[in-house]
Amino acid sequence: MGFHINVYNMPRINDYKHAKEIFESRTAVRGENQSVRRLGDRYETEKWLRQEIIDGIEIYTAGYYDTDLVRFYPTHKEITLGGYPSTSTEYFVGYIGGVSLYPFEHKKYVPAPFTRSPMVKNHQIECSVYLNGDHQYMNSSDWYAIGYDNKPIYPEQFEKPIKYKFDASQMRELRKPYKKILKYADTMLKLSNNEGVEEDKKLDEQAREYRDRVLEMFADEDKTYLSYYHMLSHCQHNMWNGRSYDSRCNIGMIKRYLDKQIKLENIQVLVEVN
Repeated sequence: MGFHINVYNMPRINDYKHAKEIFESRTAVRGENQSVRRLGDRYETEKWLRQEIIDGIEIYTAGYYDTDLVRFYPTHKEITLGGYPSTSTEYFVGYIGGVSLYPFEHKKYVPAPFTRSPMVKNHQIECSVYLNGDHQYMNSSDWYAIGYDNKPIYPEQFEKPIKYKFDASQMRELRKPYKKILKYADTMLKLSNNEGVEEDKKLDEQAREYRDRVLEMFADEDKTYLSYYHMLSHCQHNMWNGRSYDSRCNIGMIKRYLDKQIKLENIQVLVEVN
């Protein structure tokens, strides 16, 4: 679902009593489920409020399209993203549920290239809900119980974000096999005044053989120029010289590219910050 939701004719629901009043004030659409009421105009089938019994308790569930998103109990409310963490879903939950949702900034907790990797504990976090002066973190599918005073009933239900960093000592050790290729690249770039390389299909074909093991190629002294060509072709960018575009690269770009490959093949360098 993209962001397209009209709330101008939708009520904000304060609590269970208010949900009951809204349900009873609206007429069911003829021929449809009599336990469902429209939350917008009668032709807007996608926004609805349903009366149901769960564990012997009458509750009211608000939903968007086919997804239950907010439940109103006599004692509290529950919210979820329903497995669809879209902008529309979050806006509906915030509007109907009376809560403020904020995007979770993964990059503040996990550095690239693992920012949204399923290998880190934060990957399932979708957003935060601001409750009682603090951010509580939600995944896309669980239900979260909140009091009508907007305090979390079970704080342990929420996700706990973990901050990560790269272990500098491990990175220094892992870079050692590639000192020669870096020295070669530095020398070649200085001689060429940081010029890039032109496409060479034969070298591209040779480099593709190392697609899943580029570090092996970088460490092989017999593949020095192939490694250099591969690095430049992945790092260089075009710069305007006043007449045309030139491909340019520098040793810093090469080092960052090498570090990325080392990190991708050595997940153990990503450690939790205590």
